Amino acid sequence: MNKIIKGKYLIDGNGGKPKENSAVIIENGRIKDITDANNIPKDGYEILDYPKSTIMPGLIEVHTHMHVSPEPGNYEAALNDSDTVLAIRATDAVRKTLMSGVTTMRDIGSKNHIAFPVRDAVDAGIIPGPRMLLAGQVVTTTAGHCNYFGTEADTLDEAVTAARANIKLGAEWIKIMSTGGGFTPRSNMRAAQYPAETLEAVVNDAERLGAKVCSHAHGTVGVVNCVKAGMHNIIHCSWLAEDPEKAFDYKEDVADEIAEKGIYVDATLATGYMRTFRDPEFSPTEAQKMGFNAEERVKILQDMRKRGVKFVSGIDSGMLYVRFDDIAYTPERMVEVVGMGNMEAIVACTKTSAECLQVDEETGTIDKNKSADIIVVEGNPNDDIKALHNVSSVMLRGELVKDNGIELV
Repeated sequence: MNKIIKGKYLIDGNGGKPKENSAVIIENGRIKDITDANNIPKDGYEILDYPKSTIMPGLIEVHTHMHVSPEPGNYEAALNDSDTVLAIRATDAVRKTLMSGVTTMRDIGSKNHIAFPVRDAVDAGIIPGPRMLLAGQVVTTTAGHCNYFGTEADTLDEAVTAARANIKLGAEWIKIMSTGGGFTPRSNMRAAQYPAETLEAVVNDAERLGAKVCSHAHGTVGVVNCVKAGMHNIIHCSWLAEDPEKAFDYKEDVADEIAEKGIYVDATLATGYMRTFRDPEFSPTEAQKMGFNAEERVKILQDMRKRGVKFVSGIDSGMLYVRFDDIAYTPERMVEVVGMGNMEAIVACTKTSAECLQVDEETGTIDKNKSADIIVVEGNPNDDIKALHNVSSVMLRGELVKDNGIELV
């Protein structure tokens, strides 16, 4: 049935002030019009009225690992669990993601390609989940970061072949590990795993096949290589110095290039933060060592914003203590750490993230002809960004999957 949804406020995701007394007319799962709530049609529509809440676009999550448990022991589980268990866990993950208000998600690394059948099941209506874009298995070096759920590729040709294998299965994105990371034993997060030439070859070949490439880069050497390669999206972008005696090696000229080239940055702003209040063994010393929440990193992120770098909404869900319904912590940290205004953070987690994923013609804002991917938030996140923790209703493609806190599917 066609629907009309209205609330106390409407945030359309384009950056303007919340509108009062507005209604969204939905026909055949798409937005037909946005109009004055006093002038809505009286017949032929189901009226959904949320008089104390804000209507806004569904959130977009660009960084998930659906097969990984976010609880202690997750490394061992990722190594040892059967594909059946991984798929069941992923089924639970995509449901939680949707119910938290995420209507579009990108999975950028799941073991044994289990993300593809999970997406097929969502698309077939067998299980609930958001709209999904996938990267398949990560491309990494032998013994490289996330090798246990990636494809190991050491040479340029091997890396290109690994990327093609993912695209063959239906991946819209490729994820390649430019540096090591913190989740893999003996991995060096400060050192490069691939030269810029290899990254560029993967980018060019993926583009030839209609795909885009994102890259995990903690060390500055990896960030620099990504920029040289024309990477579409840099993950983490931590600017860690190669010298372990130093924390960071921020390069302002490279940050300018990131902004000028329109490279989107998923700074995983909330990932380390989650551990600070959920993990009793995670010390401030360890946080500083890994570059999370360090004062210098805050200054770097704020400088990147001033230079025009476009941030998107990745939380790295599935990593330790980063749960699949934690999306609201990302805009919260964008405000508290990067210095964004509330509406700027909302746009980053909707419109800008949709642009990054190249689905902005379909979703990301409440505009005519787009998919009716809409959430209802108790309160007004333009006044209090933490209101995004209170998503009471979720609509995907015009169908309610959660209403007033009750899951309908």
